[in-house]
Amino acid sequence: MQPLENNAATPGGFFVRLTAYLIDLLLIGTILTLTVRLPLMLVQMLNPASWFLSPILFRFSPYDIFLYLAGSAYFIVMTYLTGATVGKRLMNLRVVACDDSKLTFVNVLYRETIGRYLSSLLFIGYLMIGASETKQGLHDRLCDTQVIYTCKCRPVVYGKASPVYGYDAAPASAAAVPSAPVSYRPYGQAEPETAPELPEQTPPDETEAPAAPQEREPK
Repeated sequence: MQPLENNAATPGGFFVRLTAYLIDLLLIGTILTLTVRLPLMLVQMLNPASWFLSPILFRFSPYDIFLYLAGSAYFIVMTYLTGATVGKRLMNLRVVACDDSKLTFVNVLYRETIGRYLSSLLFIGYLMIGASETKQGLHDRLCDTQVIYTCKCRPVVYGKASPVYGYDAAPASAAAVPSAPVSYRPYGQAEPETAPELPEQTPPDETEAPAAPQEREPK
C-alpha cells in the first residue's frame, strides 16, 4: 500500500490493471476448461460434425459465442454488483463512476462489451491508461468511469498526518523518526478521537507539619 497524501482517490495504473486482468483471464480459463472445454472435446471425438462446433456467424461457432458470452458475463456481473472482479479485488482496485454515482447496468454492459472491443483495436485504448493523468482507458472515457484503489493507508500521529509523508515532507536528510507512536488507518475511515487531557493534580506537601489543635479555655 502507498501512503495517501490527501483524501482524493488514487487511480490505478496500467501495470496493476494489466495484472488484475491476467488474473481474471486465468480464473475464467480454468473454470471454462473444466466445465465446458473438456466435455466438448469428448463430444467432438464422438461427433466431429456437431452443429455446436460448426460456424454459424462468419467463422464463429455456437461454442465460440458461448465462451465469449460467459467471459463477458463474468466481467459485467462482478463489476455491476461489487464494482470489482476477483483480479481487481486482489490488486486492491475497483471501478467507480467519475461523478461518484452508482454504476448503472447499461453503463457497465457498454463498458465491458463495446468499450473493451474498441479499446482492443491495436490496443490503443488500453495504452491510453499509461499516457493519461487520470489513468483512464478508452472504455473508461466512453462510459465516464475510473479504476481507483479501494484502500490506501497513511500514517497518523495522534490524529495528524506525519510530516515525513506528503508534499510538505522534510528532505530525506532532515526527516527524523517521529517521537509519538504512529498508527495507520484505512482510506475513508474517520480519524480516531483523542481523549481529553486531564489537568495535572499537585500532590500535597508532605514536609508541611499539620496545624496544632487549639486548646479550649476552661470555663
